[in-house]
Amino acid sequence: MTFLIRPPHRVKKSRTKNAQTILDRLKNFLDHNTDEPVEILCSFWEDQSNAVTYHELRDAVKAGEFNQRQFEEWQQDYSVLVAEKLTPIWEMAMAAGPAGQPLFDNLSFSINTQNPGITNWIKERGAEFVTSCSAEQKKAIQSLLAKKIIEEHTVDELARFIRPCIGLTDGDTKAVLKLYDSVAEKLKTEHPRMKPESIRKKALDAAQKYAEKKHRQRAFTIAQTELEFAYNRGADYGVRQAQEAGLLGTTRKRWITSGDDAVCPTCAALDGVEIEMDDNFDFKGRLLFAGHKMLPPAHPRCACAVEYIEVDPPVFS
Repeated sequence: MTFLIRPPHRVKKSRTKNAQTILDRLKNFLDHNTDEPVEILCSFWEDQSNAVTYHELRDAVKAGEFNQRQFEEWQQDYSVLVAEKLTPIWEMAMAAGPAGQPLFDNLSFSINTQNPGITNWIKERGAEFVTSCSAEQKKAIQSLLAKKIIEEHTVDELARFIRPCIGLTDGDTKAVLKLYDSVAEKLKTEHPRMKPESIRKKALDAAQKYAEKKHRQRAFTIAQTELEFAYNRGADYGVRQAQEAGLLGTTRKRWITSGDDAVCPTCAALDGVEIEMDDNFDFKGRLLFAGHKMLPPAHPRCACAVEYIEVDPPVFS
């Protein structure tokens, strides 16, 4: 028995009409649907911050760590966020995915979002989201309670500083602390008669504004990335459901990028690569869930898409 194996290959990087249409529809979808999850996430982190008392923050600074109960509560918060807010958004994005493909323009087709494959994907993505966000939040807060940081700041100072940083990544948290220290040091140098409490207040005000900016940036990154995960996954499941219904034949998938200077080296190397439906694209990075590398995005805020190409018509028995 002979098997025909089609290796991945490239097509010319000039945009085909269908490819450009797919990219335009993806951009339009993201432009019109990103604001809601951004606001949900920012509001969520603000609620988490307000829920921690000043007394609890002082105790954490004195102990050099939050108690495990607090981290477990945050993890539960993320679970509720996924169940009540993010799952409907993922379902909406998956339902919109097939409409982004010109392949469906002339088909009478509606994706079934209650299909076991789709519900399982949302469940797995939700579990990974809860785990990764909870772990990142714990890491970020613990970094503020390191011995070196505590020794350089007063208990009250750190207790007030931690609250606006709840919800940020470790890197963002360190950036906010760096700004706080920089502002405080500058005020000490330029205004030697200023009271220490006034210096800390002004530095904290600057840090809080910067933290708000970082929260919104992070929310935007998460919102766009999660929407694209679900949108592209919905297109994939849509193709498979249409094939099962006899509406589409054998298809292959081709990675497409905008082709402009903003495309990262990872995605630029994938542009035009065409593979079988069940194959993975070759890009580096941690595997977030089963089948993660079958589709874009390859990284946060990636704006790539897949073009599905019907290579053989449906076969009817």
